[in-house]
Amino acid sequence: MGLGSALMRYLTAPPVPSTAFHLGPGYLGGLRRSRKTGSVKGSVLRPVSAGILEFSFDRPNIVRPEAFLSIVKDSVRRLGGTEGPAALLLPETCVKTALLSFESLPAGPEEREKVVRWKLQKTLPLAGAETRLSFAVHQAEDGAKAFCVVAREAVVQEYEQVLAKAGLSVRLIGIPTPALLGCLPRNGASSFLVVNVERDHFAALAVIGGEPFLFRVKPLSPDTLWAEAADETAATIRFLEEREKTRIETVWLRPAGGGESGVSLIQEKAGRRVRTLPGDAPSGLPPDEKISLAALLGYLS
Repeated sequence: MGLGSALMRYLTAPPVPSTAFHLGPGYLGGLRRSRKTGSVKGSVLRPVSAGILEFSFDRPNIVRPEAFLSIVKDSVRRLGGTEGPAALLLPETCVKTALLSFESLPAGPEEREKVVRWKLQKTLPLAGAETRLSFAVHQAEDGAKAFCVVAREAVVQEYEQVLAKAGLSVRLIGIPTPALLGCLPRNGASSFLVVNVERDHFAALAVIGGEPFLFRVKPLSPDTLWAEAADETAATIRFLEEREKTRIETVWLRPAGGGESGVSLIQEKAGRRVRTLPGDAPSGLPPDEKISLAALLGYLS
């Protein structure tokens, strides 16, 4: 199993459905894959006008429910319906994340969640009843790591209720940047940085020696989006290499914010080879949809 596949299973466990949607700033993407062959059976990319959604961790997100429902229904129709439950990727600006280390964790799921929540409370002091926690555990020789994603229960329910009216049963909620690991080639470098640049934020997932090491999210200003993204990428690489005394070989970039000049700027500032996601492998998607739907390609891989 390649590094990307192994980390993908770790960061997005449990197994994902065959249909998934991705909400980003200004768009809704959808992808349906064959359960048997894995080939793309349908895709959709719909614009979402300003004022319909306002992404936030602690405030209502859906400002105009009927307008959003109309977009979701049309997207489901264009996909040709769905087969079974669906997954939904929300922007990192809707959630809070933490990467926790443990000497050991209980084998039982209930006991394991209690221990993870207990330690998570020290990092993110949030009431358990008000949040939805998703975490995946990676066991190593020297202990265990849990990648935790926390969302407000009220925010998740907002999306679940609207999608249910469109005939969708949402079973899994995820975030896009870790999903991009599914786009990486097998047997690649063991230390790299995945960067996801949206129109309003920067997200980076660092992998050191084959294990997730750092995850960070920063807001971006539209007028200086690529300059800020390049600075953040370079600063992240400097921090990682100084602290861990290892070289980050490659930057994998999803330039959802648009602009080939931005890719060149990040390569210049970071001083590393930058490869765009989802990469050159055949995807079965129209060229103008590949970058926007890259996280879904990785998630359903």
